[in-house]
Amino acid sequence: MMRRDRLRTSESPDGRKIATWRLLRAGAHILRVQDRADASPAYRWPGRKPLPLGAPGLVLFDELSPPDLATVRDAFPGYLDLWDAAREDYWHALLDTSDLPATGTKG
Repeated sequence: MMRRDRLRTSESPDGRKIATWRLLRAGAHILRVQDRADASPAYRWPGRKPLPLGAPGLVLFDELSPPDLATVRDAFPGYLDLWDAAREDYWHALLDTSDLPATGTKG
């Protein structure tokens, strides 16, 4: 059974930023991002609704309709190193056939 919709994680090269995302409709859709060095209060995007119990530097996105990689890349230009890592991980996930059903011929 194909399980391409599982949660995936990408990290910036310096390890400071991390994104959780999922393959949906053949695109990388971002569910959350955190800058571990950012002390800003957590919030939900869009709208910047505060999340008082969220870890500092955390941004949560709409789970029902999460933004794609291109959208967050435009909205969060300070995270370009993370988006580049996520794009590389996206292509690896998209082209990975290990989670696809085996095909074979019946003899």
